[in-house]
Amino acid sequence: MGWHASFILTEDGRYNTGFVPDSMKEPHTSRQVHTEALITSTLKELAALYVSPFPQEFAAASAACSLLVPFVNDSGLPLDAMMTCARGDKVAVLGYERDMIPFMREWGWRIAIFDDRCAGRNECYTQDEFSRGVREAEWVWLSPEAIRDRWLLSTQNILREKNGCFLQGPGIPAVPEIFSRMGITHLVSPVITHESDSRIIEAHISAGGSTWLCEGLTWRVYS
Repeated sequence: MGWHASFILTEDGRYNTGFVPDSMKEPHTSRQVHTEALITSTLKELAALYVSPFPQEFAAASAACSLLVPFVNDSGLPLDAMMTCARGDKVAVLGYERDMIPFMREWGWRIAIFDDRCAGRNECYTQDEFSRGVREAEWVWLSPEAIRDRWLLSTQNILREKNGCFLQGPGIPAVPEIFSRMGITHLVSPVITHESDSRIIEAHISAGGSTWLCEGLTWRVYS
C-alpha cells in the first residue's frame, strides 16, 4: 500500500490496483496482527471488506475487487472521450483528485468540489454540502470515498435524476450493471496495458506514486 494506491499480487501471478484513502483526513495506523490477517486472507475474504470504513481494509479490499472482476483494456473509451459530455454544465465533484481536476477545467466543466481538505478555496466546499451540490448540478463525479463514506447510498435517488454520474477508481470492480442501479452511468478506472510488467506497477505504487502517472496503466471509461 502506497500513498495514493494499493497493489495486490496473487500466488498465481494475477495483479491489480486499489484505492488508498487520503492520510490527511485520518491517520493511517496499523497493527501487526491486523496486517498479517490481511496478507493471509483469500481474495474473497478481502473483497468482503469493501464496505469497511477502515483505510487499511478498504485499500486491500478495493484492490482485491478490481482483481476479481477486472476491466478489459480493449473495451471502454479513452478518458478524453468524455471531455465534451458535460461542457458548460455544472458538475458536483466529491473528493479533490489533484491529477483529475485540471482535466475537468480544461474540458470546460463548471465544477464544484466537495472535500473538507480544500474547503474555502475557489470552487471548493465542505463535504456536508455535497447533497446540495448534487441537487444543483447536471453531472456528478465521485471518488471511491463515496463507497467508503456511504455518500453513494445516501445520494443514489438524486443521482438517477442527473444527466450522468461518474465513479472513479482505482479499486472499482467491472460491474457497471450493479452500479447503474445506484445512478452510476460511467465507471472510470486504470487498466493494465498488455505489455505491462507487474514489477513496474508495484514499485511505482510502493514508492508513493499515483496511478495517473504509472507506466503500465491507462485510464478508460466504461458504461
